[in-house]
Amino acid sequence: MVLGRISVGDDVLPAQLSDAFQAISEVPAPTRDVVLGSLLTAVITRGPAADEVEALLRSALAMDDDPAPTMLGGDGRRVLLLAGSGKKGVRTLNVSTPAALVAAAVGARVIKVGSAATSSTLGSRDLVRALGFREHRTATGVRADLDACGFAFVAIEPEIPALDSLYGGRFHAPNPFSFGLAPLASPVRGDVTIFGLAHPRVDVAAEVLSRFGMGDVDALSTRLPSGHYLDEIGMVGELRCCRVRDGVVGPVAVSAIEHETATGAAVAGLPAPLGSAEAVDRTADLLAGSGLDSHRAVVAVNSAFLLVRSGVASSLVEGRELAEDALRSGTVLAKITAFPVPSGKA
Repeated sequence: MVLGRISVGDDVLPAQLSDAFQAISEVPAPTRDVVLGSLLTAVITRGPAADEVEALLRSALAMDDDPAPTMLGGDGRRVLLLAGSGKKGVRTLNVSTPAALVAAAVGARVIKVGSAATSSTLGSRDLVRALGFREHRTATGVRADLDACGFAFVAIEPEIPALDSLYGGRFHAPNPFSFGLAPLASPVRGDVTIFGLAHPRVDVAAEVLSRFGMGDVDALSTRLPSGHYLDEIGMVGELRCCRVRDGVVGPVAVSAIEHETATGAAVAGLPAPLGSAEAVDRTADLLAGSGLDSHRAVVAVNSAFLLVRSGVASSLVEGRELAEDALRSGTVLAKITAFPVPSGKA
């Protein structure tokens, strides 16, 4: 048994992990949930290793037998595919989705891939639904929204129903699937993949995504002074980034976030919303031109990164200025013209 071999420190081949996952998927619940949790926790605790993560992800994605993803972009205007691992252990206001909306309002083209909340107060899918945005499952729909407003949303759960019935909503900490399931479940890909990981091993995520054919990737993570990891760029702490360029995985770059984002000073952390309704309200306020200063700051920094990678901004400093101007103008939602603008708070 694979779990027995892992528990005594014996080597386990990636193929054996694949076989174990397939066998577990046929076990009835609740035993199945316990054994799957044990397997995924064991793999990440002793590693994680790219070979093992890749094997598990290939087995998991094979459950739904989806067709190959459609490539979008390649026309001189980069299309970014933005996704995150979630499961960061701290409940804050949503950052990546408003950052994508701001970047699109400024001129980037961003496909946001996301899901409903498991460990967070509000998932990206929850947020876009609350704001009245639509989601897509086809390249045609995604392309239409990118052409119209620069932003499109793809939900993970409808793309992997078989896997979601086994895995969805059951894990609250990083596990092997955290290292790439979100972007790999998408039916479309862009020129560039931006992947946030709430774990220090961004090199493993970059390697795995490259093995699935993603040739231009930024896998990034923030380590807060508290020791928590975020799947986005924070305002304090340490930024870890591993890049893939032309299919080649580079080294992990580590830098102080204050220097990397040119903030000049630490900014107060985001407060934990009391519930999903407050999280939606805070984000709607932000996009309407008000909101919390700390929320605006971190969204602007993450949007700046997207603007640089899309080619709209030449530096993080310029990108942040563009993002903050857009946020203060209160016109972000109005510029996303493919969607109805909410008349009030959701």
